[in-house]
Amino acid sequence: MKGKLFSCLLLMGASLLMSVPVLAQSLKVGVVSQSASNWPLFVAEEKGNFKKEGLEVEVVVTGDSGKQIDGLAAGAYHITHQAADHFIRAADRGKDLFVFMTISRPIFDFVVHPEIRSIKDLKGKTIALDNPTTGYWLLFRKVFAANGLSPEEYKLLPNLGGSGQRFLAVKEGRAQGTFLNPPLSLDAISQGFPRLTNLAEYYPYFPGSSGGARRSWAKENEATLVRYLRGYIRAVDWLLEPKNRDEAIAIFQKRVKIDERHVPGSYEAFVKVGLVKSATVSLEGIKQSLDLMAETGQLKPPVAPPDRYADPSYQQKALKGM
Repeated sequence: MKGKLFSCLLLMGASLLMSVPVLAQSLKVGVVSQSASNWPLFVAEEKGNFKKEGLEVEVVVTGDSGKQIDGLAAGAYHITHQAADHFIRAADRGKDLFVFMTISRPIFDFVVHPEIRSIKDLKGKTIALDNPTTGYWLLFRKVFAANGLSPEEYKLLPNLGGSGQRFLAVKEGRAQGTFLNPPLSLDAISQGFPRLTNLAEYYPYFPGSSGGARRSWAKENEATLVRYLRGYIRAVDWLLEPKNRDEAIAIFQKRVKIDERHVPGSYEAFVKVGLVKSATVSLEGIKQSLDLMAETGQLKPPVAPPDRYADPSYQQKALKGM
């Protein structure tokens, strides 16, 4: 009798335990704005990827990359998504930050007047810039040199500010080309200013938007970070499937206010060109970024090796777990 009673109590206890919901672990993720870079996040949330991994992910739009990186270092966020050079610069200044995944390559388009058909056609022409030492411009300058156009063969119209002002200079004829990213580049192309080239064509491993965290937090919460990456990578894989294009566009339109005409173009630019498969961290790409930052005086030589700023092991563990 006692044995049966004990067995019943055990069954009742197990039943009660099974009925108690397991609380999901909370993660706070900071993003600068609601843009195409967040497309995998939108999909992961829509498809319940993070919940399947036992995570409750709160995405916070910060609106300021500098404050966001400071907030990450101070513990206001567990993870942030922003340009890789922000994490590199902060780590170089002693903050406990690193890159653990790459979201996208730089998807800047170089748009030009219609009569310009090749890079060599820019000879004698004027290029509109925000700053002559901007990293993305320096990459384009390398692309031009590799295609036979030296810096002495074209003129610069510098210090114009943001992309809107640069494009205005091209429209007004003060310059014949500049670099823009979607959706403004798509708007420029629709107005008759063709795309001459794209950075991703020449720098497929160069990190654009990336995911970063504090090293100390990542070490103490390795399983959590790996689960976050699994949910995120599944969203990337889903986005890269052509059959999901229409649904992906519908998900994007629910989250981002954008001219409907530009959504398909944003898909082509971000998903087909910019999005990095499996969120892979390329140490070769990190080195390219470091070399560029050293060239522009943002890092003082000797520059530390790439693994000082990035660690691909979490992403690799996430892939193995899938």
